[in-house]
Parts: sequence; C-alpha cells; structure tokens
Amino acid sequence: MLERRSRRKITVTHSGNPERVHLTGWRCLIGLLALASSCGTTPLPVEPQDALDAGGAVLAVGGGGTPMSVVQRGLQEAQGHEGGGPRVAVIPFASAREDRGLGSVEMWREAGAPSVILVPEDESARAIVESADLIWLGGGSQRRLMESLDRLDLTELIRDRHRAGAVVGGTSAGAAVLGGVMISGDPEPDSYTGGAMAPIPSLGLIPGVIIDQHFRERRREGRLISALLDRPRGWVGVGISEGTAAVFEADSFEVLGKGVVLVLETSTATLGDAGPGELQRASGVTLSVHTPGERREVRGASGP
Repeated sequence: MLERRSRRKITVTHSGNPERVHLTGWRCLIGLLALASSCGTTPLPVEPQDALDAGGAVLAVGGGGTPMSVVQRGLQEAQGHEGGGPRVAVIPFASAREDRGLGSVEMWREAGAPSVILVPEDESARAIVESADLIWLGGGSQRRLMESLDRLDLTELIRDRHRAGAVVGGTSAGAAVLGGVMISGDPEPDSYTGGAMAPIPSLGLIPGVIIDQHFRERRREGRLISALLDRPRGWVGVGISEGTAAVFEADSFEVLGKGVVLVLETSTATLGDAGPGELQRASGVTLSVHTPGERREVRGASGP
C-alpha cells in the first residue's frame, strides 16, 4: 500500500501576476466576465470543497504533446514499492486506433520508468491498475473513456488508488475526465445558453473544477463558460493550452510546459438562473491567466 502524504489546507487567493492576453476574440470574453447585470443582490461567500486531501498528484495536460517536464514530475511524485521505481499503467481506452497507447508507453519508458504496462480493455485491467503507482489516461474521446472505465469497473478503483497516493494524469480527453464533471463536444444549441453544455460524470479527482483542454488553440472559452454558468456558484473552470499542464496538489496547481492556463471563478459572482435554451447572464466572474512556473491556489465549491 502507498502511504498517504499530509496536505495543508490553503484558502483561495489570487496569487501571481496574471498575464494579459492580446488575442482576437478575447475582448468578447473579458467583456462578458465584466458585465454588470441585474442578476440579484450581493452574493454570500461560498463554502469551499475538500480537494485532493491526502491523495496523489493529478497531472492534467491540454493535449498537443506531453512536455518532458510533466513526465519527469509524474515520476518524481509517484511512490515506488519497496524502494523501486514507480509502476506505470497506461490506459488507452479513449482512442479507437489500433496503435493506441503505444506512444505513451514509449514516453514513460524513455523517461526512466522501470515498469510500464499498456492496460488491455478486458477483465485483466483491474489487477494492473490495482498495482500501479502512476495511472496515465491517453487522448481520444472522453465519453468513450468513461464508458470503458465504468464497464470494466475501474472508475471507483482509480479513485481508490488516487486516495491511496497514486499519481493520476492524462492528456486531452484523459485530462477532461479528471475534474468534478466533464464536458464534451460543442455547445448545443449555442454558447451562453442554459443547458448547452450538459455535465457528464467523470472521475471527479478535482472536486468542483471543470477541466477543458486544447483551450487556446481551439478557442473553447465559450463552451467552458457555458458549462460553468450552469453549475452552482463557486465552481471553477480551468482551460489548458496544448503542450501545457496543470499539476494539481492539495488546493493548488502549478503550470508546466509552454502555454497558458486560464482560470474562471464564480465564488464571488452573481449568476442568473437560465432555463434550458435561455440566454445565460452573470456578473463578477473572475478570469486569470497563468504561465509556466506559476502556482495558483484554487478550490472548487461543494455541492453537485
């Protein structure tokens, strides 16, 4: 068994010096977040949710290649058995390709992992995951990934391994399933419409947080905001660029790689109550942008 590591509780602050982003299309985003609306009275504080207590690190990569700094960090965080190096289990179920997962296996082996196993999509998967110190989820379709994990009874097992100290990480779709809920596809019928981005059950390793990937490159701010405004006040949206990672430990994350990580928070916001198909409205939603090397304290709200 892996020993639990103590984690200190941290209160949300707005640390760091967020960079300004000068990109076409962001003016509309910032305008939305600064919008003063008649949504109601001044909101009360939100009770924060426990996050990653005594669990292993969570590595969320935005797709587009996993930086070697993230791979090395994962191996450092993982605790090996009896003085040996960490055992890595690569779960490729998000992809339908014949060669799925092989690139990830090679990546971890080249980084020095002494044991790397490509997990088969059958009943033998459980024993491999049970003995893993680091569980890696490849890219593809997050819906396909969660359906396979549920079918093979691996969802709760991965949560158990994480609580026991195992590192869990993923890229692209593998990152999307790490949050409190996940989102997938384009908003229907459109962004900033109630119910446009229905939440989907996920691994829930980062409570109160929605992870979105390929964020800057595919201009996904609309779908993340839409999903966030449908959640109770206090949820946090984290958008991760390609070639970039947010490494979550306790109540904060560190940015690694080459791009930016955006954080959208509603803990002090006033949110409208848009029904299905109705336009969403909000005021007081905060936006911060973080670059490699920055550490950001963040805790999602309690509740569904």
